[in-house]
Amino acid sequence: MSSTAKEVKEKTGYLKRSDLYTIGVGQAIGSGVLTLIGPAILLTGQSAWLAYVAACIWGFMMIAPIPWITSTLKLGGGFYSLVGDMAGKRVAGMYAVGFLPQTINLATYGVAIGMYANSLWPQINAKWFGIAALSVFFVINLCGVDVMAKVQKILVILLFVALGLFIILGVLQLKNPVFDFTAPDFFSNGPSGFFSAILLYVYSTNGYSCIMNYGKQAKDAHKDIPKALLYCVPTLMVVYGGVALVASGVLPLDQVAGQPLTLVAKNILNPALFTVFMIGGPVLALSSSINSTISNNCIPVAQSCKDGWLPKSWAAQNRRGAYWKLMTFTYLMGILPVLLDFSISDVVNNIMLLASALAFLQIYAYFQLPKKHAEAWEKSSMHISNGKYYFLCCLSLFAYICIFINSCRSLKLPVVIISLIAIVICMAYGWFRSASPDVKIETSVWEE
Repeated sequence: MSSTAKEVKEKTGYLKRSDLYTIGVGQAIGSGVLTLIGPAILLTGQSAWLAYVAACIWGFMMIAPIPWITSTLKLGGGFYSLVGDMAGKRVAGMYAVGFLPQTINLATYGVAIGMYANSLWPQINAKWFGIAALSVFFVINLCGVDVMAKVQKILVILLFVALGLFIILGVLQLKNPVFDFTAPDFFSNGPSGFFSAILLYVYSTNGYSCIMNYGKQAKDAHKDIPKALLYCVPTLMVVYGGVALVASGVLPLDQVAGQPLTLVAKNILNPALFTVFMIGGPVLALSSSINSTISNNCIPVAQSCKDGWLPKSWAAQNRRGAYWKLMTFTYLMGILPVLLDFSISDVVNNIMLLASALAFLQIYAYFQLPKKHAEAWEKSSMHISNGKYYFLCCLSLFAYICIFINSCRSLKLPVVIISLIAIVICMAYGWFRSASPDVKIETSVWEE
């Protein structure tokens, strides 16, 4: 394997629009579609399906400027490149360090896929199955982004078949008045319950934003990345809305409220189809998320290494162009919490405010596009007036403020303190490290 980041000539321009689309959809559809609908029914009753559709719109609001940005610029390091180019050197340092803890998100998929495998085959050890799954996709990603993308396409096609089977057979068995907006159980807890369900869902609705990481690898980045992003939105609305419609429409609400989707699946599918659904639904949904998360976590960090915020040797690539050192780090961040039985929810909660702080840095960068890249923005195939673009930026800001407030309400004081300390550390690092001559914001953003 290479010892430095510059020994391998990086392969570019090979991902088609369909590849980008399946990477995005596969990243977005994870365990949420199976675990969140029951709790949402508890919050809002039969309108749980409508809340999921609304959450998909809300999730798009959070990243609304991104399709227009990616139609203007090619981003070699995803959000990191965007922040570094438009918000400045010090902010880039804050983002580079703050992004690292978020790589633990891989562990949540490892825990979940083991849990679902154990529910299907009780003789399987959930922990070791989760570690085995993470290991398999770690090896696949070491073979390069092109191999990862081919595997992702297969996983997503099978996932669509499984979820489509559930939706079609379930719709044929609907018994509850899921389209009657005046029914007493439609908005069972009023507007507040409906809004709470949207916020519960929203974390599972915009993972497709990871597509922007592939500016170098996309065949026609300016056209294919924004189109792939936009295609993901109606896809998620149909899939999530359809699954939630069936979940709330077949059995009495008191039986499904707060329960996982498997309860409904057992009632509408025969044992053979239920097994197919469990393998093709939760297991493949989590597999596609694991598969794309490994490279998604590495690309922004690799660019920050090349710029000097982190050791440049960490961005070493193997002969297939994979960032093998960073992938190993991400893999370890994924398996160690699973291996040691850590509470993943506690770990994730501890970095929630840090993640929110990074989101606000992204939004600040969004606002800079028309000024920073005025000529490229005017030539963009998706160009809109500055007023309309700034409106999209304001939508993103509003959506994130609501999420931030809701997150703060659910966090305990020690978690808030830890998160605030982490934010201060990132700020201090970005401030002082930016003065080093070793740190430069290299050209990872292209207008052409």
